[in-house]
Amino acid sequence: MCGLCLPHCPTYNKTQNEAESPRGRISLILGLAREQLQPDAKLRGHLDNCLLCRACEAVCPSGVEFGPLMDAARGSLAQDAPPREHRIALDQLATDKGRQRRDARLLWLANTTGLRALGRSLGIPRLLGLARFEQLAPSIARPHDWQRHYPARSEHRGEVALFLGCFSDMFDQTTLDDAITLLTACGYGVHVPADQTCCGALHQHSGDNATAGRLARQNLAAFADLKIDAVISTATGCGSHLQDYEQIAGKALPVCDLNTFLSQIEWPQDLRLRPLNKRVAVHEPCSQRNVLKQAQVPYALLQRIPELEVIPLPGNAQCCGAAGSYMIDHPDMADRLREDKLTALRQSQPDLLVSSNIGCALHIGAGLRATGPRLEILHPVSLLARQLAD
Repeated sequence: MCGLCLPHCPTYNKTQNEAESPRGRISLILGLAREQLQPDAKLRGHLDNCLLCRACEAVCPSGVEFGPLMDAARGSLAQDAPPREHRIALDQLATDKGRQRRDARLLWLANTTGLRALGRSLGIPRLLGLARFEQLAPSIARPHDWQRHYPARSEHRGEVALFLGCFSDMFDQTTLDDAITLLTACGYGVHVPADQTCCGALHQHSGDNATAGRLARQNLAAFADLKIDAVISTATGCGSHLQDYEQIAGKALPVCDLNTFLSQIEWPQDLRLRPLNKRVAVHEPCSQRNVLKQAQVPYALLQRIPELEVIPLPGNAQCCGAAGSYMIDHPDMADRLREDKLTALRQSQPDLLVSSNIGCALHIGAGLRATGPRLEILHPVSLLARQLAD
């Protein structure tokens, strides 16, 4: 209750409202627990407006675990209040692999044929209530299916499994392909279990603890029989949730972020990277910075590329506004926070932007397409894979 976290809270910084701060939200939760406050729409709104960026945890001198506290409060409130309709749709999409593949192929076809641009000009996404989804969806490569196993392409050093995630598999197969390319080049066989599913973070953070637990158990079963060194996650948002499976489902998953894994293993001596005389800015997702506490790893990994200048994106300590489904549920606040990132990009003028979380990349990418600057955004590992020497 000291308030040292207030200057680090994105919603408090934008509103200067105590109820939009960690201290204020803890007071509201305490009032609910003591039955001194009623869970009316205004109170629910203040709790729902939290991004769960957990920047408050990083600076808390008392070590308050704000994230689990907020998850528990939302879980309690969700028991007597149904989620909003667009949130239900997003959660359903996250767990429906068949629909993800169909929608991804439709998106690819719409991009390649020009139908997407035509539909946007006619206002069709707005009429269907899908304008926000359409803004966030990037142009994607043609979707493809996955092999169950990709063998190592150099001296065998071990076996790992790749966690596909839900929206990475739908919107960012390029990063997953690049992960397989680098892992197999470094001597690791890569397993891709077909029965894996969404990590459950969207459900956990919206109060649907039952579904989050079911998804965790399904993923634990999907990876259980594999003899692997680690389950590799390419998205830090997924990775930070996967590491909590022991608390959620009673069993740990040996998860490791892709950047961290590649920075810890020994690379083959004949694996070379071509020089790149460019300036790359690193966006640090909140999940990487505040939960995994591995924000410096991408910098060290990118230094493997000769002649590359690597700089932090100014303002990395503040959330970009993506925050899972937050960028859809709270578009006004999300866009206000994103504008700070776009301003930082205009001022720093990098040649490339890298981010290790698909949600952040989608959100910032939508802002770049709408207002500029024109800038490619990609995963750090995709830049490494692009520079692999033949």
